[in-house]
Amino acid sequence: MPPTVNVKSDDITIKAWREAAAKSVIDHFGNQLPNLRLLCFFDDADCTYLKQIAGEANRGVYLSVLRGPAWQSLQHYVRDECFSAQLTWLFDRLIYLHGSTCANDVGLTMTFAHELQHFIQCSNMPKLWDANKFIYDFFNSASYSALGLKTFSFPHEREARVVAKRTAELLHGAEDVRQYIDTKITKPDNEDDAADWQYIQGIDTSAPYDLAGETKLFFRRLKPYRSELEKRLQEMKNEPDFNGVDLDALFDGPGA
Repeated sequence: MPPTVNVKSDDITIKAWREAAAKSVIDHFGNQLPNLRLLCFFDDADCTYLKQIAGEANRGVYLSVLRGPAWQSLQHYVRDECFSAQLTWLFDRLIYLHGSTCANDVGLTMTFAHELQHFIQCSNMPKLWDANKFIYDFFNSASYSALGLKTFSFPHEREARVVAKRTAELLHGAEDVRQYIDTKITKPDNEDDAADWQYIQGIDTSAPYDLAGETKLFFRRLKPYRSELEKRLQEMKNEPDFNGVDLDALFDGPGA
């Protein structure tokens, strides 16, 4: 089934414009999108609680319904859309975009495409998704700080940024995208946000991105921290999201 688009706005013109922009991105992805129940919610305001969890520069999120702190942080009017009057689930997955993200057509396109790529990764490449999410959840540890990692350092995030920029260039033109990114670099939300946009500006969208290969290369970089990762994975053995993570294959398998 195609994704369901829900745009929150009291302005009929803005609502129609954002619905059309979202449809253009969905049409661009075509049959790449998994046949799952996905709600795409475009807010008319920013979710303060989500930004407290994900960071002030957060532009949107992809998540599973009813799971995790990000889901709990969303406004009731967003979560309510995922259930019927009989409290049955209407959707399994949710993409949420803040109101400030939706204010610019290039920004909406890039963030929506980014989160749709996460939807594809999670559904079509679950082992790679689980492996990347597992190490991504380590992001604030002292070990990762010592490595100088940023959000865009992780392979699944890099691929999403490539796809986001490529989609925006196809739908809006490379020059408009370049100018938009330049404005974000000039007026970032914080230092990490500036570094993120500088990284995105440097992406060559004509070059393919090999998520599987890059994930193995990334784990090779983390070999000095293997014992810490093994301990953490053992602690999370009851977490269904990480049941498929095979550290032996990632560290020692072909290409590792």
